[in-house]
Amino acid sequence: MSEQFSYGSEFIPSPARVFLLGIGGIGMSALAQLLLRQGYTVAGSDRGLAEPDKQDLYSKLRCQGAVLFPQDGSGPREFRPDALVVSAAIEPGNADLAAAPALPIFHRAVALSQTLQRLQIAQIAVAGSCGKTTVTGWLTSALRQLSRQVLMVNGGYDLDYENQTHPGNFFSDPEPEFAVFEVDESDRSIREFSPEYALLLNIGNDHYSTAELQEVFAAFLARAARAAVLPAQLADLPPPALTRKYFSEKPAAVPSAYVQTYQGTPEGCQFTITGYPPISCRQTGLHSAWNAAAVLQMLSIVLPSQSPAALAEAMHGFTGIRQRFELMSAPGARCPYINDYAHNPEKIAAALAAARERFGSPVLAVFQPHGFGPLGFMRQALAESLRESLQHGDQLLLLPVYYAGGSSSHQPTAQEVAEEYAARGLPVMYVPDRETAAAIIRNSQAQRCVLVMGARDASLRSWTGTLAC
Repeated sequence: MSEQFSYGSEFIPSPARVFLLGIGGIGMSALAQLLLRQGYTVAGSDRGLAEPDKQDLYSKLRCQGAVLFPQDGSGPREFRPDALVVSAAIEPGNADLAAAPALPIFHRAVALSQTLQRLQIAQIAVAGSCGKTTVTGWLTSALRQLSRQVLMVNGGYDLDYENQTHPGNFFSDPEPEFAVFEVDESDRSIREFSPEYALLLNIGNDHYSTAELQEVFAAFLARAARAAVLPAQLADLPPPALTRKYFSEKPAAVPSAYVQTYQGTPEGCQFTITGYPPISCRQTGLHSAWNAAAVLQMLSIVLPSQSPAALAEAMHGFTGIRQRFELMSAPGARCPYINDYAHNPEKIAAALAAARERFGSPVLAVFQPHGFGPLGFMRQALAESLRESLQHGDQLLLLPVYYAGGSSSHQPTAQEVAEEYAARGLPVMYVPDRETAAAIIRNSQAQRCVLVMGARDASLRSWTGTLAC
């Protein structure tokens, strides 16, 4: 969490009037829906309020009762809230902050954590560098398949809960028994959560060093009240006394659930995990089977009376998350177009492998980095990952860095990184804009599929759709 504001520590209880700065963000919009459910009066602002690709989200927030304003100071003056909620994306000097200097300010994580605590239901927090959005949705789906009522707060749009009034990143049954939610390590706000159950998927390095991340995630596990699920290779993370179950890619030094068999299918994949009957699902890629192993281990902890067969059966119904290997072209198209939220070395490698598995080689990939800081931090790791992931005939087109505003060094540029990679023999090319990328894609006939990757920018998905037309 940023230390640039003086944050409140005790979030204001309902009923109250709360104003969210950056309400169009994936995490803030999910929080807005939770607060509305809990009886708050909610308004918010966003600097992207006029963006065409976010109008569907804004319309659904309005349908649920949220009042939206441009981020120009008019919202706090007109709405007269009791408190403001901000994320790490909001900086000092913001017009809405200047318009309400006397109001208490709460970080999004504090508001979310304390609102969930007041529900007084079992909390399952999902953490990790990769896969947490999918696992949050999959765990929610499986619990509901097993006749449990769930409240979900997610970092992506779950296709099972997307409808005319709800975008899909928040869902609640009438009387939830479990709160399943994603927690974020990128700004260290994960430290605000003390769930009953903690699920840690992996440790990457797109935000800060592996050693720092290990400290952050170990502290997260230490705050879990009952039990945790984590990878077998992280078994040494403290605290050792916490009740644990493990999952792994292969047999490990500690008892764990691992993938014994795996096969891609036209609809997704099928696999077996130690201790469970075979599973078929609509997800793609071997990483999906690893995610499933983590979900199954958590289900076995929170529902110990359920048989392995019942838990495995509950895994079939999950549809997926928007922009997680989302097929944007018509089924059976000669050249499929896929949109994926991949934005770090691990996720990009997984998306490339999934595309190759399902559609063959070569793959024509497009990647838009989601910030100058992340690109600089993962510069070397991404080069090493691409050397392993890209095969003969593949090509990666690197778009300019997506800049969402705020302070930035604007370094390194995507062009600098692409030229460095090309000089090292990688099939990477810088493209200055999407029009150039589209022309290259249209003129290329060799690829078996086109994979468009990137985070934060809502227009990437719709652009992929136009390519597929």
